[in-house]
Amino acid sequence: MRELASYRDEFEVVRRKSYLISASLGPVGDRSRRYLDDYVQAWARKGAPDHVWFEDIFPAMARLKRSFAELCGCDADEVALTTNVSIALSTVASALDLSGERNRIVLSELDFPTDGQVWQAWAAKTGAELVWLRSPDGLTIPLERYDAAIDERTALVMVNRVLYRSSAVVDAKAVCAIARDRGVLSLVDDYHGIGVIPLDLHDLGCDLYVAGTLKFLCGGPGCVFLYCRRDLLASLEPAVTGWFATAEPFSFDTQHLMYHPTARRLEHGTPPAPVFFIAQGGIDVIAEVGVERIRERQWELQDQVFEHADRLGLNVRTPREPQARGGVVNVRVGPEAERICHALLARDVCTDFRGDGLRISPHFFTNEDDVDRCFAELATLV
Repeated sequence: MRELASYRDEFEVVRRKSYLISASLGPVGDRSRRYLDDYVQAWARKGAPDHVWFEDIFPAMARLKRSFAELCGCDADEVALTTNVSIALSTVASALDLSGERNRIVLSELDFPTDGQVWQAWAAKTGAELVWLRSPDGLTIPLERYDAAIDERTALVMVNRVLYRSSAVVDAKAVCAIARDRGVLSLVDDYHGIGVIPLDLHDLGCDLYVAGTLKFLCGGPGCVFLYCRRDLLASLEPAVTGWFATAEPFSFDTQHLMYHPTARRLEHGTPPAPVFFIAQGGIDVIAEVGVERIRERQWELQDQVFEHADRLGLNVRTPREPQARGGVVNVRVGPEAERICHALLARDVCTDFRGDGLRISPHFFTNEDDVDRCFAELATLV
């Protein structure tokens, strides 16, 4: 097992900067760059699409699905590859009948904005009703709020396993169990949890799940995993679709639509090949390090963030109980948060901001000096 410090050599940017922004964009590693270069070289050498697609791209897509399945506790044929959560949610929404009495979608005011925006658009088209769960403190959504909202009128409940602003962990397994007991579909958005909180999808018990490689998986933008429970697959016939979702895409049959029997039925048109090679490099590193190990290291570094914030008298809007938080610590710095964030960036300290708070997100390759440097600079700005 490699020392975590040795992985700093894998990511060029962390050799120069205090990189505390993986909750927005995980750094690109040498492995991802090498895999992408291998693909470009194959494309350059082979040229002909049959060779590149069947010898390089399709095997890469299959490998990436297997890697995700091994990391997240599901089967590879339950996994579709798409480009972002917005497309994934629209694909699911387009496969649901929301015209009857069971037409409510339950979601939270603290979910990531795209979740609400996509469901609002589909509600306007279908007549579905959105049920918004309100937070009592602006940081958390108690389980009781889900329990009270999920009823005989509910079609689907949307739950973010980690809330993007506060990094508070939601008991997604319990929400999915409530939904299942009441005949309601559950959909988990885990973009802020994957790679930093251990996951077993079959144990989680959700019907559908989305997460991408952009953040803590260090796999770049443009690659999202859409998981669907095997027993549900055959009933989903999405209107948001494309030729790669069909049973025989290379039959070039324009006049008949037959969906693929696996989760591929939730895919779309010609896939963006380069992103899969970048994503594979990131997921390989995360699997090699181990999510349990990453979580424990994050707790150590986050405790250091709490200590620094306390010394500066800055309010922290993230749970202090380790098990109750994800990969971010939100430190309130006031209405000048954007200016402060950009000033830190100019000093090679990378964080991001939401509202009046800095989101500080150390990863497994972060060291204590990175955190110290962040707060030494921050002390001159607040």
